[in-house]
Amino acid sequence: MKNLFLTFLLTIGINLTYCQNGYSMHSVEFFKNKIEKNIKISEISIIVDGIKISGEKVGNEYRFPMIDSTKTFEFLIKSNRMDFNSGPYNAWILNKGSNIILGKINRIDKLLSVAEYNGMEKTEDDYDIFSKRFFVANDYTIDINEFEKIKRLDYLVFNPIQQGDGSYVLTQKIIKLKK
Repeated sequence: MKNLFLTFLLTIGINLTYCQNGYSMHSVEFFKNKIEKNIKISEISIIVDGIKISGEKVGNEYRFPMIDSTKTFEFLIKSNRMDFNSGPYNAWILNKGSNIILGKINRIDKLLSVAEYNGMEKTEDDYDIFSKRFFVANDYTIDINEFEKIKRLDYLVFNPIQQGDGSYVLTQKIIKLKK
């Protein structure tokens, strides 16, 4: 009887902490350089307070239980093309639902920089800043320091579904340097 009662309390605690407001939906796209590719996701999950919560595939999207707004979460995705873990992120990014973009860049020299796009000259103010900012998938930009030395860079964009300023979170990690 004690075990049943403790299990019941644990279930209620998890539901109150992680599932109190329903679910959020998330789409996932993958790009190699600037070309969209298909991926097979073997695992997609979040980690909240050390507890791993797997996403559930619903149609072409994944759903996660909403989490307490005071919590943060880490994100983990494993696919046939790459593994990526990042965070911590604030709960609102998960709770609003999002468009998630995973990307792999191994042709950085072929990317268009913001400086090049705007026709900036090397003598102009802020040229150094905008020459290191490159357009990637869906016209997001990513700052890559010492891009000449990088052979492969992976990135993740969390774009919460929202009205207003359209802020997003971009995380990148260098996978391989040039020799």
